[in-house]
Amino acid sequence: MNLFKKNDASLSKKLKGALTDLSVDIFGYEKMVTKNIINRTDYISKRLHVPRERLYIRIFQKDNKIKSFLYDQNKPLTTIPTEELAYFFMEEQMAKLSNTQNKISHSIKQYLKEFASANRIHEERVRVWIHIKEEKVVVRAFQDEEFIKAIPLNSLIKYFK
Repeated sequence: MNLFKKNDASLSKKLKGALTDLSVDIFGYEKMVTKNIINRTDYISKRLHVPRERLYIRIFQKDNKIKSFLYDQNKPLTTIPTEELAYFFMEEQMAKLSNTQNKISHSIKQYLKEFASANRIHEERVRVWIHIKEEKVVVRAFQDEEFIKAIPLNSLIKYFK
């Protein structure tokens, strides 16, 4: 009888581990954010006459403030104020609200803090790069300029809910 209990405990641990990584987008939030990022990047691409695949949004924290910049590959183009950054993640009506803009800033800070802690680096050295590749949003994390890992978009946007 002990043999079955041991297997049940092992199976229970495996299921518990699998369920912690399970993420269901029942409200279509990830799809909406993906669409917003693609549309906003398309808008900027047309305005600046730069192919969208070359545009990168780089987000980081400095002096306890969120900073974001738009790059043409490795060439900086312009800063992205937090109020504009909200348009990448929220619907236009919501992005216009100042409390939403504050929430975006706070959420990004929280994500950077937790990511830095999990990866044992200083939170002001974490850089998140977002760009479009083949109709998909690609999110990657860096320590300064050194690649750490790809980040699923849903792990970033769950902080905005």
